[in-house]
Amino acid sequence: MIWTIISGVLVLFVSIWLGNRRFIKLEQITVRRFLFAGILGMVLFLVLRYLNNLGYFPQPVGAAFMTNCYSSFSGFFLGAAYAQYKMKKDLGDIEYVNTAFISDLLPNLLALTIIILGIARTSIFSELPVSPIRMSSGISLIAVGIYAITLKVTPELRKKGFVILDREIPWKDLISYNWYQEQVIELEFKYKDQIRIHRSVVAPEDEKEVEKLLSKKMIEKMEKEADS
Repeated sequence: MIWTIISGVLVLFVSIWLGNRRFIKLEQITVRRFLFAGILGMVLFLVLRYLNNLGYFPQPVGAAFMTNCYSSFSGFFLGAAYAQYKMKKDLGDIEYVNTAFISDLLPNLLALTIIILGIARTSIFSELPVSPIRMSSGISLIAVGIYAITLKVTPELRKKGFVILDREIPWKDLISYNWYQEQVIELEFKYKDQIRIHRSVVAPEDEKEVEKLLSKKMIEKMEKEADS
């Protein structure tokens, strides 16, 4: 068991480093890639189960393998959550975000539920014995919940730029904005040398505030371009 714990901790720290590097963005996760990863995982599980039945993949080895898998998930999401936190901190204080129940409170409640389930899974508050696989699987759920809290369904407008899910866009890359329809704002911006468009819901009582903020940012951008 000691080697399982050591390998799990090592995998955790390596995965935290990889997650912090942000090699994978949410926009890269397409339905096709998600299904492919799911099928690949199922095939791997069936192969390992078959090897276990043949006696080539005993239970202790299987437990160590799953512990390291959970540790890798935990590290990746913890590292990604920390990267999100740093990114938002670098962009400055929040100047506007939609705080409606569906777009803000409900996702946070779901994320907190996942964290609570993860804590329960670790068995540290139950009579069940704490094992590496229980602990690592619980921490992986906690990490997913923490990462989910860092994401917002609607854009976060901050002092130096805005955030859409896990993408940061400085104000200098905002090309234009317009009201696509009532209570829906359309942002046109440059991201990775491509023109992107994002539409988001704005509460009726916040429309004037958002309009004032975006017009101010556009004026500041044009002034900087004129001075340069």
